[in-house]
Amino acid sequence: MDFNKIYNNTPDSIKLSFLEAITEQNQKLQAEFIAYAETKISKTDKLSYEKFTSIVNNIQADYQKQFEAVNLEDPDWDNYNPPHGGYIEEWEAYQIASEQEFEAILDEFRNDAINTIIEQCPEDLTAMLIGLYEATQDADVPDEVCSFNDVNEHLLSEHKNTLNAIIDKLKLSALTENKVATAFEMFLRYSNEEYPGNPHFVSHFEHLLISMAEKCSNANVLLDIFNKSGLEKEVLPELILVLNKLAGNKTEWLQSALQFYKNSAPVAMELLLYYFETDKAAFVTLARELFATDEHLWANFLQQYITPQLDNELFVKVFLKLFLRTHDMQYYHKIKDYLTETDFKQLLADVKWDEVLTVKILEIEERYADIKLMVEKSSNKWHFAELIEPILKIYPEFSFTQIKKMALNTVQTERGRSIYEKIVTWLTMTKQIPGFETESLMLIQQVYTHKPNLPALRGEMRDAGLV
Repeated sequence: MDFNKIYNNTPDSIKLSFLEAITEQNQKLQAEFIAYAETKISKTDKLSYEKFTSIVNNIQADYQKQFEAVNLEDPDWDNYNPPHGGYIEEWEAYQIASEQEFEAILDEFRNDAINTIIEQCPEDLTAMLIGLYEATQDADVPDEVCSFNDVNEHLLSEHKNTLNAIIDKLKLSALTENKVATAFEMFLRYSNEEYPGNPHFVSHFEHLLISMAEKCSNANVLLDIFNKSGLEKEVLPELILVLNKLAGNKTEWLQSALQFYKNSAPVAMELLLYYFETDKAAFVTLARELFATDEHLWANFLQQYITPQLDNELFVKVFLKLFLRTHDMQYYHKIKDYLTETDFKQLLADVKWDEVLTVKILEIEERYADIKLMVEKSSNKWHFAELIEPILKIYPEFSFTQIKKMALNTVQTERGRSIYEKIVTWLTMTKQIPGFETESLMLIQQVYTHKPNLPALRGEMRDAGLV
């Protein structure tokens, strides 16, 4: 369903009736509409840089103080909420209690931040988020009980979570362009003046800037603000791509993507998708280059696009990587008809430590003689059933002999509920072997009447319906 197409072809009367219906009982939406309308109709004063920095400093001081008030040696046990009713180690309880105190502080911030979105103040929101960021980095919270590897790192990760939650709210809100432009201008100026040459600070807020930019119909305004800021485009590659795309600057978009893709996976993904639609040969060349740099990352991405027709060799490499990492047989099925004998031998060598996985591969290839040889050589009791199951009907006499030997040897030498469950599984399998129905019953009886008596084993056999 194409929303833009339907929306553009819908009469204004229907749009207005929908707006009235959804705002009638929703007070937050009413407040957001009022703020949006007022900023559109009236000429509100532009937030000054002095006011912006004042908000940053006030938030930083307030939340630094709150963070430092958390006593990790004696957290707030009165409001501690254990995550479950089971046993919790003492050190873990201290850590969870401290995390919950920090979370309560951040909940207060999130509520205030959402109000700034409703009030159409993205520039205030940006200042607040910067102030909170600085509080997480400046807070001096002693940790004598070692609840955290690094308290400030924990707070920074929580800031990231808070930022992501706010971005989700922004995506659902309406923002006026002049407010977004002011937020951009203030953020970029603050970055230049307070964090010159620090790409980590700027990149931390990149997705916030993107979420606001996507609300702006004239991206060239934001590009102009960025170009005048003095910041290098390399520090915000995803944002530059988004702005060029929104502005319809196709040539600049491609130039930016080619400039930044080696240092930004999201940019590289965008470039790959562009080539996939416009130039399959360029797509393959770039995919090969990227896959060589990080097979784990790019196998996940490329599986949706690479085919044997595009590049047989890369197709095999991608799905072979996925198979070796996940052991998911669906990946093997995709490439099995494209493997050379050399590829196949190398694959078996790579997975030889996992007998069960090896047997699954051999079963798909119907190489039952190789499975038979593995069963003969293996001493793996715990996975014996999985190793022999594929050849029960291929080599019935061999299979019955192997199971009988394994069952009788084990019942003589080992005890315990888990091993008895294995024995029962093996005995049950003998009933599937064609032509050995009588021998199966005799073996089951022999194990059941084993001396000395094994009541637990007998119980397992009865529960399984063997006797």
